[in-house]
Amino acid sequence: MRIIHTADWHLGKMFYGEYLTAVQRRILEEQFIPLVESYRPHAVVLAGDVYDRSLPPVEAVEVFSRIATILVKDMGIPFLVIAGNHDSGQRLSFAGELLEREGLYIAGEPSEMEKPVTLYDEAGPVDFLLMPYADPAKVRTAFADTAVCDHESALIRLRDERCKHLAPRRRTVAVAHAFLAGGTGSDSERPLAVGGSEAVGADVFSSFTYTALGHLHGPQQAGSPVVRYSGSLMKYSFGEAGQDKGVVLVDMDGDGTVRTTFRPLEAKRDVRIIKGYFADIMAAEDGRTDDYVLLRMEDREPILDVMGRGRKKYPHLAALEMPNRQVTETDGRRNGNFRKYSDDELFSSFAAAMRPDMPLSDEERRLASAIWDSIHKEEGDTP
Repeated sequence: MRIIHTADWHLGKMFYGEYLTAVQRRILEEQFIPLVESYRPHAVVLAGDVYDRSLPPVEAVEVFSRIATILVKDMGIPFLVIAGNHDSGQRLSFAGELLEREGLYIAGEPSEMEKPVTLYDEAGPVDFLLMPYADPAKVRTAFADTAVCDHESALIRLRDERCKHLAPRRRTVAVAHAFLAGGTGSDSERPLAVGGSEAVGADVFSSFTYTALGHLHGPQQAGSPVVRYSGSLMKYSFGEAGQDKGVVLVDMDGDGTVRTTFRPLEAKRDVRIIKGYFADIMAAEDGRTDDYVLLRMEDREPILDVMGRGRKKYPHLAALEMPNRQVTETDGRRNGNFRKYSDDELFSSFAAAMRPDMPLSDEERRLASAIWDSIHKEEGDTP
């Protein structure tokens, strides 16, 4: 059986004030769908975080509807989807029973899709167990089980409920959204719990032929070559700048032997971290100036209007870092009590930070004092 495993689309994601929905749609329509057409899988699996938030923008819902329609209606490929921790399970699985008849299977809540989805290839049946994000409180309530106390016990209860309906000696695929112990995360993944209580042992999935996971944005195996994260659709933070993005092609033989291949997907606009001195960065040749960029500058002194100047070369410059910047006396004042400084002293500190090599002239000081006096007179108080 051939399966395409994808996860963490985060449709409707906002990146430094800019919605990525149009970019996500292009990746799905121009790269993902052609890949599905060429691979011709028996099923496509989406392992959670379809949307970036529980109430997604209309445009994001339209993208999911469009891709689901192409897969299920136009191509006749079953599409199996679970809710992640970013999704609203109830909204995601709306009209689920009706959609199942067409080949779109959505498990939004722990109590939904308890029976496996059985698909067939030349070698016979394969059972898919859909396990949406297992919030411990929801699982505890859904099954009236007070023993559920953390994410691992919640996922085990969810797994066990579904395994009750399995036929013996069949090939099985688990689909889940969880953080497996030992996995490598990134800064764009919303924590599932405080401390280490979110971690789940990889042996929870040891009995399945293949496990398709979502939540971690970097593609990786989790304790076994047949327990895998596909990673996210595209880069969603600068912490993911060095990660590959794509999907996992799964080829399962009749005897349960599994082979996996990672196939990359690339956004037209990359997410990059550029390091160096500001002047050198601005002077260097770069054929990809339209990327989303973070400048990690080695300069030690403040740079006047660095964002404005940087965006002349990189229109999508999103963030700046100066890890080597010297801490000066004026920097120290920023965390102090401003009330103990006069207006003139505060302005002098600001000017020194902006123009470290050019102190205020006497004329500039007189002009600043005159402006402060005028402001205080208008406000009716005396400095």
